[in-house]
Amino acid sequence: MLRSLMTVSGFTLLSRILGFLRDILIAKFVGTAVVADAFFAAFRFPNMFRRIFGEGAFNSAFVPLFGKRLAEEGQPAAMRFANNAFSFLFLVLGILTVALIPLMAFVMLAVVPGFLAKFDQPLTTEPAEFRIALRGAKAVYFEAENPENFTFSDLTFIERGSPEVVKVLAEVVGGETQAVGSEIRVIGEGANAFEDDRKYTDWSPMMEPYEDGPIVKSSNRVMMKLPDGHDFAVIEGAVSGAGEFKIYRNDPEAYSLTVKLSQITFIYLLCMALVAHLSGVLTTFKKFAAPSFSPVLLNVVFLIGLLGVVRFTDAKGEVLAWCVAVAGFVQLCTLWGVCRRAGLTVALTIPRFDPKIKRLLLLMGPGVIAAGIQQINLIIGGMIASFQQGGISFLYYSDRVYQLPLGMIGIAFGMVLLPEITRLLKSDQETEASQTMVNALELAMIVTVPAAIALMVIPREIMSLLFERGDFTASDSVETGKALAAFAIGLPGYVLIKVLQPGFFARENTKSPMWMAGVTVLVNIVISLALFPFFGHVGIAFATSVSAWVNVLLLWLGLKGFVSLKAENWKRLFGMVLASVVMAVALMVLRSLLTPWMEEIFWQKVIAMTVLIGVGAAVYGMVVIALKVTSLRELKSAFRG
Repeated sequence: MLRSLMTVSGFTLLSRILGFLRDILIAKFVGTAVVADAFFAAFRFPNMFRRIFGEGAFNSAFVPLFGKRLAEEGQPAAMRFANNAFSFLFLVLGILTVALIPLMAFVMLAVVPGFLAKFDQPLTTEPAEFRIALRGAKAVYFEAENPENFTFSDLTFIERGSPEVVKVLAEVVGGETQAVGSEIRVIGEGANAFEDDRKYTDWSPMMEPYEDGPIVKSSNRVMMKLPDGHDFAVIEGAVSGAGEFKIYRNDPEAYSLTVKLSQITFIYLLCMALVAHLSGVLTTFKKFAAPSFSPVLLNVVFLIGLLGVVRFTDAKGEVLAWCVAVAGFVQLCTLWGVCRRAGLTVALTIPRFDPKIKRLLLLMGPGVIAAGIQQINLIIGGMIASFQQGGISFLYYSDRVYQLPLGMIGIAFGMVLLPEITRLLKSDQETEASQTMVNALELAMIVTVPAAIALMVIPREIMSLLFERGDFTASDSVETGKALAAFAIGLPGYVLIKVLQPGFFARENTKSPMWMAGVTVLVNIVISLALFPFFGHVGIAFATSVSAWVNVLLLWLGLKGFVSLKAENWKRLFGMVLASVVMAVALMVLRSLLTPWMEEIFWQKVIAMTVLIGVGAAVYGMVVIALKVTSLRELKSAFRG
């Protein structure tokens, strides 16, 4: 099993490295501004389906059924089932894609509600009052249909202050945003934000960070920039006049650009479903290299687009979106060719809705929901984060970093473990299947626990090294680092989910994990809403981690003793945690010594980070060996097995 895991992990590592390079270039050329938020929001749906379908969830339904056909009826019958399933997916998802692309403006209403105007109505001579939450906003935007014919009766910024706990709890469940701190009255009665400049002369708390003042004007729009780290909770006032008037807390172009880019990227959904199907065929025959190499192609296409086109054009978002669409077709054609050369040609036929396809769909629905719970949580987090300008980007970049160990370990187990557990259970070898899962759990944790601790100890340094250049600033490194540390708390949990779920899927039980996933989604929503008013995007990342551990607990209980840890196993796990704590102390000491280097030029940051990683790995390895958690002999034996 270890040999197969290393094959998958190796290609996954290559994909993640190229993905980091891709994100470094996106950060350099795009930063965290409106184009970045729009692209990441547009990429979220197809990327979610890439992770759900391409990283194992589709196969949680397909592989057990395909393997059963192969074992009971032979390869020709199994391939007929595969062809029918492929054709059915193509037909259904093809129709869905064609239908939803024209309706993308309505789909995005649910995905990025924070991009919409917070005040949108025609003005009259009677002043219309407004009160808009500002937490996490970088600017406030006013857009007028008739810029010369409106006036503010008042425009005041109010800081958060220390509201009463009862009112804060009411705010969490949809009540009014609380703001009881200092007030700054920006505009007095009769002022027009497009014409009258004298009202800003005494606005010292906000003038200081900007050489030319915090006001940026265009023909029908005013952008009022807010200082970094501001504590403003709301902006309120009243406006009267004629014509349509809108107030945004994100760039007004963000929503329309997100819709446009989503219409381009959405074709990736169809491609990834078909790629997942082909991957399932190959992994059932223990051919893991091509499926695990497929994500590399996505990043190769991105790098070509970034280096060859994006850096030379103003249409950066559009080019990135087309990279997604093109990559989908490249991945699909590549895997189909590998199947064909292996004598496993998958062909389009007239789809038949027979009992086998019905069984596949019944298993696939709950299986996709259960195995895709992480992505569902990220979608929910993104919806909430859209109310914080830059929040989506902060979560995206931090998610990219902690996906490296998750991808190398969790996804590898998800791809390799399911066919093996399925084979053992179909052969009535339940004891061997149980021991295989225990061994997998230990293998996963021996790498994941120290990785999670390291991400919690040096998150800002990691983000600074990877992304801090061009439009990605030092303050962006701090904010993404906070999110990375919060995500890291749940990293072992998400890997354990990948290890435990095959115990259900191999028995063709996808409903139990689905219900468990539903509970964790609810936990994620509640905690995200509770923490976002206080901690912004960091609260969302922490809620995602908590939901992961809730899912682990439910899966563990649901297996009813199938995965049972003995005293020796618990001793090994405790040793891993203890070794990770020792490593963390060493990292903190070394980080303080290397701080000057981490603030310097890129190559000095690389050297400092190399030293941190090298020393941390060496300390962890020595303590693990000293505590007899594992040995080189055991690792060699696992690799040969």
